[in-house]
Amino acid sequence: MITGKVKAFLYLALAGILTVLSAVLPAPTASAAGGAFPKMASAGSVYVYDLRNDSAEAKLAAIALQGLVNQTSAQVYVLIRDTDLDQKWLDESGKSYSAVTLLSGANPGLRTMYRDYWHTLSKLIVWDGDKDWTFNLALMKGALENGLSVTDGLKTALLSEFGSLTVEDIRLNWTDKLDAYDWALLHLMPSLNKQIVFSAGLRTTAGPLDNWTGRPWTIFDYAVASKSFVFYLDPRVPGEKAKIVEIIQAGGYAAGTSVLGYSPDADDLNATTNPHGVGYVVSDYFSNGSFWSSFPNQTYEQPEGEAVEAQPGKVYVSITASDGDNWQYTQQLINHFNNSSVGQVPVGITIAPTLQEAGSPLLDYLYSQAGDNIELVAGPSGYQFIYTEDYSATGYGTWLSKNKQWLSDAGIRTVNLWRSPENSPSHKQMADSFVGSGIAGILRGDDASRVHAYHGIYTVPQGDMIFNYGEIYNVLSNVSIDANQPVFRNIYPILAYYGVDANGDPAFFDNVKAEVDRLNAEFPGKFVFLKPQDQIATLRQLNTDIRGISFDADDSNKERTYFYEDNFSSMDNGHRFADGTANWIYKFDLADDVNHASLTMDIGGDYVVEISKDGTNWGSAAHANGGLGRTIDSSLLDGWLFNNPTKTVYVKFSDGSPQDGNGPSLYRLTLSTEISQADLLTPSFEDNQFLVQNTGSIDGNHRYADGNRTFVYKFDLADSIASATLTMDIAGDYVVEISKDGTNWGSAAHANGGLGRTIDSSLLDGWLVNNPTKTVYVKFSDGSPQNGNGPSLYHLILSS
Repeated sequence: MITGKVKAFLYLALAGILTVLSAVLPAPTASAAGGAFPKMASAGSVYVYDLRNDSAEAKLAAIALQGLVNQTSAQVYVLIRDTDLDQKWLDESGKSYSAVTLLSGANPGLRTMYRDYWHTLSKLIVWDGDKDWTFNLALMKGALENGLSVTDGLKTALLSEFGSLTVEDIRLNWTDKLDAYDWALLHLMPSLNKQIVFSAGLRTTAGPLDNWTGRPWTIFDYAVASKSFVFYLDPRVPGEKAKIVEIIQAGGYAAGTSVLGYSPDADDLNATTNPHGVGYVVSDYFSNGSFWSSFPNQTYEQPEGEAVEAQPGKVYVSITASDGDNWQYTQQLINHFNNSSVGQVPVGITIAPTLQEAGSPLLDYLYSQAGDNIELVAGPSGYQFIYTEDYSATGYGTWLSKNKQWLSDAGIRTVNLWRSPENSPSHKQMADSFVGSGIAGILRGDDASRVHAYHGIYTVPQGDMIFNYGEIYNVLSNVSIDANQPVFRNIYPILAYYGVDANGDPAFFDNVKAEVDRLNAEFPGKFVFLKPQDQIATLRQLNTDIRGISFDADDSNKERTYFYEDNFSSMDNGHRFADGTANWIYKFDLADDVNHASLTMDIGGDYVVEISKDGTNWGSAAHANGGLGRTIDSSLLDGWLFNNPTKTVYVKFSDGSPQDGNGPSLYRLTLSTEISQADLLTPSFEDNQFLVQNTGSIDGNHRYADGNRTFVYKFDLADSIASATLTMDIAGDYVVEISKDGTNWGSAAHANGGLGRTIDSSLLDGWLVNNPTKTVYVKFSDGSPQNGNGPSLYHLILSS
């Protein structure tokens, strides 16, 4: 007796099959993070059916049949996307396959597949496109009962051509969708798989071409093959939102479970599922999921980021393409990579790390093509898209642990993060989860936030969202350089828009190269383009082995590069303050040979400044002693550098009288180490490192201070120096004063009524006597404050 299974293979053998044998990928060398996605058994060979000429309802029936067949082994693959995308990926997979010759006539793909596999079915289950819930119920019933979901018209055509089969018509079984899902919870949920859940169905809310009757979703084969719960409900409708919650709760899904597909309210499905520990993996048009899941899990590696030496007067740019977290866009990347401009400009490309388990050949290809100039970046928010502040409080720790594992196993160095408020508890917890993992940075997409360096994990703005060709040039050409510090800027092109040309063909790499070439031609030397991880490494290097730093506490990137913790400090008119229980902490990584350093602060309020070697054990460094006025205070750090091989110093600012609300107000901080000379053009990055107080201004090629404004430098000379000279290229009615302590001042030079530019100098020897620290402060002020013609300093030289 010939069984139905044997008959199916006989049909295939007689069908005029073209067999193509591709090179086989090497076996994985390690096990990736896994257990989150159902795996289908691998088939020795695959049969390929072309569905591209079938109707929408026939495509849906065919991929449901594909899912039923692939429950046993992943032997059916379909060509369903509009282009040759599915064929390209099949060729890349290395799988041996046979292209099945199709029957002639209407719906050739479905009819041929049905001819080959109808003997394996128990029944046909009829659904109604006007009652979208019947489609979902037919999928789930069919997955459990080996029944094929079809419309009434398809039922009639298939039975007429291929003979009788049991029919179950469910079109009138329920009064509405809520009634239908209630029934499914009672009768189907207990037997369905609990690894994943699907939000997918018959979309009717888009344009005609994108609704299910024009371009149906293609994720359903994986839903059927995995025997998972499939709902399609709108969280914007209160009753439907409540039903989604009921489904999630009834399924008992573990924290970290994924909901696949898409939602009528797009990303905001997160707000409904996240509180119950279920994250989002967008995948509505992901095709052949039941096939891709049959491949072994894989792990991947990427090199650590490489820093460049950041220089003032330059703009350091990273460009990261969006949407790769969506499985279907990961599939589309193969078309973008087939381009001569690939690798010409450093970029980041977002991917879905979960494809380590759900589709490793896709990641195999992308990692093999990335080269030195492309970084594969995790899309929001890592292995799933979630709203971190909405996520289950009891499940977030579990999610973070899983996220870290998935990202580490994918070799991820940088991750996108949306909908996580800066410095929020969820943001801090995520940063802490990355410490020591190799994941060095977060691209945050919610707002124009500045650099954040919580516990050494750098969070930087994701950057401007770019939709159209030419916008990268428009944005970057208007970014100003800063003579005092490097400028960092990020760009986030939306692949679905920026990445295609007028004909819809892939153009991302060509577009980026053309815009970057134009920028470099029109602004030579201004821009340095880096991969995201290299930009993060460059930021980190600014606080590595430093010998001195000075910055205004103005919430700029320069200040925030040194942040270690910000515990609810605030800004007021250009300075940072912390009242009550609020505080903030900087971290400085000094050069290994530094044994002498000092901290100088332009500060006010009832401040308490503490120092630590490890960020945990603190000792007093400075305090206001009851005074609230603005002052210059300093503290030697030598004791904190002793027995401190990493030369790491943490500096914490807190309120000396929390009950009064008059805590520290920091205007400027300077950390200095010993020097023997200084040659400083103003304004410049170098001279800025020695400024400890600055209420002056900049005018082109000089600093100036009119009226009651001043600027003060601090120089920490080597202990052996007994003689030194200060030489200044200066103009205006200047007064130059010297101090050992920043408080008690003596005259060093003045204009004597002249306003013209001149060279003036002053011996510092007297200020070095009885000055064991060899610290010298130099203050510039206006000799005639009422006239507004104060000092203009162009160049300062300190020689010994």
